[in-house]
Amino acid sequence: MMGVSGKRWTVHDREGNPIYLTEERWDHITDPSNHPEVGDFEDLVMVALRRGRRRQEPLSPRKYRYARLSASLPPGVTHVVVIVVFGVDVDTLGRSTPNNYVATVFFKHIVSKN
Repeated sequence: MMGVSGKRWTVHDREGNPIYLTEERWDHITDPSNHPEVGDFEDLVMVALRRGRRRQEPLSPRKYRYARLSASLPPGVTHVVVIVVFGVDVDTLGRSTPNNYVATVFFKHIVSKN
């Protein structure tokens, strides 16, 4: 596979996994026909990845859903949710390297279970 260019940023989750977001994905996510409301909350996206709850998607085991409660979100929503696709790339020396990227971001109202 070829290396990924156009990375906007890379962060590490609580388990040390590197996760990146590309300019192309950010433009797609914040496009007016997708989730433009996310555009002003990029910092919370990074916090959700670094400190949010992580759950594996049952029907797509390479996908993980990170969710983080935030009082800073618009009215009617409680959490920022980030979907990450986990994968492996091979570098020019034949070594396996993580290739974990943000696929999408959205806001959701999640009721806490007591």
